[in-house]
Amino acid sequence: MMMTNERKIWEAALLLVRRHGAEAVAIAEREAERLRGGDDDLTCVVWCWIARSTAELLRPVPGAGEQVH
Repeated sequence: MMMTNERKIWEAALLLVRRHGAEAVAIAEREAERLRGGDDDLTCVVWCWIARSTAELLRPVPGAGEQVH
């Protein structure tokens, strides 16, 4: 059974957070920046998504209108 791409993004973000804690966002952003302007635009976009998801995981409080489970 294949996972959705979105699920893979969140799993990568979670792995970064587990391994690197608060530095995870910076690591993902550096990777995206390293790939920017290269031949592989899709991988750069994926790292941007991972960075955004990592920031969401590390956000201390929910956003306005968000529910907490």
